[in-house]
Amino acid sequence: MGITLIRGKYVISEITGPSSAVVLSDGAVCQRDGEIIEVGRYEELKDRYQYDEIIGSSSFVVMPGLVNDHSHVGLTPFQHGAPDLPLELWGFARMRAKDVDPYLDHLYGAALMIKSGTTTVQALHLPAKGKGPFNLENSEKVIQAYRESGMRVSYAPMLANKDSLLVGARGGEDEFADVLPEDLSRRFKELTGPSYIPSEEIIAMVEDLYSKYYERPEEKIRVTVAPSNVHRCTDNLLVGLRDLASKYETGIHIHLQETIYQKLYGLRTWDKTPLQHLDDLDFLGPDVVCGHGVWVTDEDIETMASHRVYICHNASSNLRLKSGIAPVNYFLDNGLKIALGSDEAGLNDDKDMIQEMRLALNVHRVPGVDKTPPTAHQIFQMATVNGAHASSFGDRVGTLKVGKKADIVLMNLENIERPYLNPEVSIIDAVVHRGRSIDIDTVLVEGEVIMRGRKLTHIDEEILYKEVENMMSRSPTKDELDRRDLAEKIQPYLGNFLEGALPPSDQTHYYYNAKS
Repeated sequence: MGITLIRGKYVISEITGPSSAVVLSDGAVCQRDGEIIEVGRYEELKDRYQYDEIIGSSSFVVMPGLVNDHSHVGLTPFQHGAPDLPLELWGFARMRAKDVDPYLDHLYGAALMIKSGTTTVQALHLPAKGKGPFNLENSEKVIQAYRESGMRVSYAPMLANKDSLLVGARGGEDEFADVLPEDLSRRFKELTGPSYIPSEEIIAMVEDLYSKYYERPEEKIRVTVAPSNVHRCTDNLLVGLRDLASKYETGIHIHLQETIYQKLYGLRTWDKTPLQHLDDLDFLGPDVVCGHGVWVTDEDIETMASHRVYICHNASSNLRLKSGIAPVNYFLDNGLKIALGSDEAGLNDDKDMIQEMRLALNVHRVPGVDKTPPTAHQIFQMATVNGAHASSFGDRVGTLKVGKKADIVLMNLENIERPYLNPEVSIIDAVVHRGRSIDIDTVLVEGEVIMRGRKLTHIDEEILYKEVENMMSRSPTKDELDRRDLAEKIQPYLGNFLEGALPPSDQTHYYYNAKS
C-alpha cells in the first residue's frame, strides 16, 4: 500500500471535550500500510518521506471516518412501499416487501454510506425470517458485500425466538392472535409461531460464525452479538447470547424500549421495564449497546450508567416511526456514552450520517435558557470515536492519531465556507452545521482509497443499480403475495389491539418520552 500523505486546510485529530478538539491548521496525516504514523503541519511533513501519493489540498477538511452504529438494510422500507407508520404497524406494512438478495442489498447500502463519509457500520442483519433457522449463507453474503466495498463492518445477526412482530400493553403475538378471526389467526400463527427454534439450537447455529472470525480474524471485520429485543428473546436465549459474547470477547447490540408499547409490555410481563429485566439477568455491561432507548426511565438511565452501557441514538428513525425522542440530554448528564445510527429510516430515506449528526444536534434543544443541548463537538464524537467503541473496534478508529487506523474522510470546504464564514467559527461546528454528503470528496479505509472525487473505487454504481433494479422488477412470488394479503387483512385489527393503551398525559401537547 505504501506511504500516503493526506492534507487539508484543517485536520480534525480528536475531540477532547464538549467544546474542544485537537485541530491542526494547514495540517496533514501520514499513513503507511493502513496505519497513521505522523500527524502534523503539511509544510513539515511534505518532504519527510518519499510518498506514493499526496491526497487533498487546502480546500479540504481532513477528518476521521464516520461510524453508523445501527443499520439494517440497503433498500429502505419506504423504497419497498411501506409508508412511515408507528413501529408496531410498520412491521406488518413491511411484510409487503419482496425478498432481496442480501449481498446486493448491503452492497447498495455500503455505496450510500461511503458517499456520505461513513467508513464503519454496525450491520444488524436478520439472517432468516419468522421462526426459520439461522442462515449462515445469508450472513456470509452480507459480510462479503462490505468486504468488497472496502468498508469496515461489525456484523451482527439479529436473533429472536418469540414475539417477533408485535408487543404492547395487552400482550404479544399470542394475545393478538386471540382477537383475530379464526382464519386470520391461523395464518398469523403460521407466520410467527408457535414453534420457534429452542435457544440452544440458535446459539449452536451461530457459534460457527463467531468462531470462524475469532480464530481467523480480519482487521476490517468484526462479528458481534445482537439479540433482537428483550421481548423477542426468551431469558435462555438472552443469557446464552450474553455468554457467547463473553466467550468470544465481542460486543452486544440490543434494541431497547424503542416505543412506549415495548415499555408497557415489560411492565405487563415482568412488572418492570425491559432494561431492569436485563439487569436481573446480569446481561448489562460496558460491552452492551442499547439501540434507541427512547422510553427509558430515570431508574433505567441510572442502571445503564452504573454498568457503563452505551446508547445508540437513532433520531431520524424515531421521528419517522412516531417512536419519540430519546432523552439524550439526560444521558449526557448521567455520563452515558452515545453513538449514532441511521437505522432503516434516515431523514432523507438514505444513510446520510452528516444529516443524522445535524438532526441529533438540533432535536434536543428544549425551551429555556437553563438547559444545555448537545454541542457540535459532542455530536461529532458520537459519530466517530463513540461509534467505533460501540461497534467493537475500540480505539483503533474514530480519531486521527499516531498508531490508529487510517480511516479518513476529506470534505470539500467550498460550500461550507462560501460566500463567507467567520474564521472564528470552529471547524467542528462548521462541519456539523453546514456540511452535506455532497461535500464528501474522498474516503480512505485503512489507508486504501475507496472513493475519490465522489467516484467509488470498489463498486461500479451503474452496474450495481442496474442489478438492484432487475432484482426488484420481477413479479412477486406466491409467498410474497400471501404475506401482502395477510398484512392488509390484519391491519384493521392492529389499531384496535394497540389503541387506548397509552397512559394519559395532560401536562404537554406533545408526548415524546417519559421519566417513569
